[in-house]
Parts: sequence; C-alpha cells; structure tokens
Amino acid sequence: MSDERTGGLGFQLYADVADMADIAGAAQRLGRPLRVIGHLHRPEEFLVAEDPADGSVWVLAADLSAEWPLNASRSALDACLTAFGRYVEDGPAASSPTVYSADEMRERLERFARGEVVSRAPQKPPVPHRMRLKRLRSDLKAADRSALARTSWWSGVLEDAKHDLL
Repeated sequence: MSDERTGGLGFQLYADVADMADIAGAAQRLGRPLRVIGHLHRPEEFLVAEDPADGSVWVLAADLSAEWPLNASRSALDACLTAFGRYVEDGPAASSPTVYSADEMRERLERFARGEVVSRAPQKPPVPHRMRLKRLRSDLKAADRSALARTSWWSGVLEDAKHDLL
C-alpha cells in the first residue's frame, strides 16, 4: 500500500509474508505476541503490528515503549486508510511556491505575449472542509467504530483534520 492511497499518512504495509517478522520480546513486554505487518514513517520510528489472537492492528513505538490501537482488523485498517485518502483527495489541491530564474520568467512572459500560454482546464472545486470531515468521521465509524475512540491512533489524525491541518 502506498502513501498515495493513504493521503500521505506514511504507512507502509508489507505485501510479502517474508517481510513480516515477530517482534522480539513483544509477548513478554506487551502481554501478547504481535506480528509486524508494516511501519509508519520509518521502521526506526513506528511499527504496525497485528495481534494474531484477535486480528486487531496496533501502532507501536519501535522501541516498544508505547502502543496505540489502530483498527479492529486489517480490513478495517484498509477501509479507514481509503476513507482518509478520500478526505485528502477531495480537499483543496496542495499548492507550493514556484521559483523561476529571471531567464525562465522572461521566456514565460514572451510566450504569454505571443499568445502561446493556454489556460488550464478547470479544476473541480474542493469539497468543503466541514463536509469532508463529516464524511471522514462517518466512514471511519462505518469501517471500525473503535477508530473514533479517544485512545485510538486515529484520534490524533481526526484532531488535525478537525482543525484543517492536513
């Protein structure tokens, strides 16, 4: 699963069973065996693990010092990541400043003066933030009610989404 599908959250889920590994000492430290199924940002930061006993998915600090419930199952995780991807996709396009050299700008102005600049195709207007947030909450709730719990990893994402920081 790529970041593109997940709105840039930074999840990398391992597709190959050979890439998955048991967390050393996790059964003793966390009270249950967990199987690593991916990572968040970098493997040195956060791991994504599945509890084989109940299928729940967790985000773990790489040093196993902290854990956060993510979703009740892998299918719920996929649905939540898809919902978040849609939340981001339907929002305003990310804009970044464009820096041109004097020569590049002169060339662009000359093309404009010659009438060679073609206007861009109209962009579909972004879905208003309130509607996107409402749909995100609804989609998360439909996929996995536990994703809305205050102790869930998703609570931080929802807080950022609420304040339109994503």
